[in-house]
Order: sequence, then structure tokens, then C-alpha cells
Amino acid sequence: MVSQINALVGVIATLLIAIYAFRKKQLTEKGVIAAMGVGITLFALGGWTWFSLLALFFISSAAWSKFKKNEKKPFTQEHEKTDVRDAWQVLANSLFAVVLAAIHFLNPDAALFAAFAAAVATVTADTWATEIGILDPNAYSILHRSKAQRGDSGVVSAGGLAAAAGASVFIALSAVLLNTVNNDLAVHGFSDILTAQFVGGAMFVAIVAVAGFFGSVADSWLGATIQAKYECPKCGKRTEQPIHSCGTKAKLVQGFAVIDNDSVNFLASIAGGFMAYVLGVFLF
Repeated sequence: MVSQINALVGVIATLLIAIYAFRKKQLTEKGVIAAMGVGITLFALGGWTWFSLLALFFISSAAWSKFKKNEKKPFTQEHEKTDVRDAWQVLANSLFAVVLAAIHFLNPDAALFAAFAAAVATVTADTWATEIGILDPNAYSILHRSKAQRGDSGVVSAGGLAAAAGASVFIALSAVLLNTVNNDLAVHGFSDILTAQFVGGAMFVAIVAVAGFFGSVADSWLGATIQAKYECPKCGKRTEQPIHSCGTKAKLVQGFAVIDNDSVNFLASIAGGFMAYVLGVFLF
């Protein structure tokens, strides 16, 4: 049964974060609505620790998006999306995590929590890799290992891969810390409103970190293979946008029109979460 207190606290916490993000131009109006739906649902199903883990993804990603923004701008203008997240971006990065929280709510399982953490680690790793890796001038195609335009989907760099690894470890350690604090609070007077959560050790951290990194690499591979890429017939520039920034309708030259950046992010989160779940089933 969903805790009414959790649901109420979730509404308040999500509303405060959403308003702040909107005022800071980190979310569109529809992005605010989607974020509130995700946050309230996650808080009701998983409690404050699950909510906080996803909040760490959003907060850290928003911070990195502002890091050396002017230096990154020349390499991001052809991207499909900006750093102001719309509803589809919010859902692409969080929907699978919410599904895992719902399944765990019905049937608590340590492997499902690992999958949830890995799904969050995947989208965090992908965002950190993009925001930090774009500053690395040595960018390469993940498919051909040849020099490529930094910032393009399917392109990796040493700096980006290091950022992805760091993000995955950050989320894995945060998951352990959050649940440790939760359980300590439950023991010391809050057992009526807090439910004890699974706390993983070194194996949990390793599984989530590896799966999160794997998911971010999968994101790059999917971006290089099936994500839609266009070319402007007027400018001759490659872009992720079906309508180029110059206003000309672009021609699809790679991938599938129905697979955009949001689709790739969603599929990557599934890849990272599923890997962690399988490892968790066999190793926990």
C-alpha cells in the first residue's frame, strides 16, 4: 500500500525542485509537469531514497550543463535538444527507472534496486560524458575509431569515458549511502514512516558502476548506428534536427527517423538496468 505521507512529501519535494528548475530555465513548462509526475510517483513507490537518487542525476546534470557553457556552445548547436529539458527528455531519462520502482514496490528484490540504480547511473553517465567529454578535443567515432566532430552522437573521448565512469561510481555510492541513512533513521524513531531498504556492499557498487558505464557506452553505440542523422541540403551541414537551424528541411542520411536522442537515452537506460538486474540475480 502506498504511504500517504510518502505521497504528500513527494508532492512537496517535487514541486519545490520543479519550480526551482523552471525558474533557472532547466525545464520547460511541459518538462515541469512530466518531472512532477515522475517525482511524485517515485516518492510514493520507493520513498525518499529512490527519489533522491534520481534527483541527484538531475541536479548534477544541470550543474555540468552550465560548466564552461560558452566553450561548448559551438559544438552543441546541431544537437536535437538543448539543456532545457522538455517532457520527452524527462521521461526518456526516468520512465524505465519508475517502472522498476513499481515492480519493486509489488515484489521487493535487491536485484531490482540494483537495476534501478544502474538505470539512473546510465543516464547520469551519459549526461556527464556529453557535458564533460565535449571539452576534450580528441573525439573519435565509437564505430570506426576515427577522428570525429566532438559533441556528435556516437562520438566518444577519453575525457567523456572518464566522466561516465565517475558518474556511474557516484550514483552507485550514493545509492548505498542513501539507504544506509534511511535504515539508520528507521531504527532510531522513524520506523512508522520509513521502510528498511536494501543496502549493498562492494559487489553492489561494482555491479551498478559497471552496468551504468555499459549503458552509457550502449547509448553512444545506438547513437552511432540507429539514431536519425540529417544533412541540410542548403548548408551541407550534418545535424540531428529534421529542420536545420537555418530553416531548411534536412534530409535523413543515417539511422531511422523514429529513433531520436530521447529514444536512444530510453533504450540505453534499459540496457544498463537489465545488465545490473541479471548480475544481481546471480551475484547477490
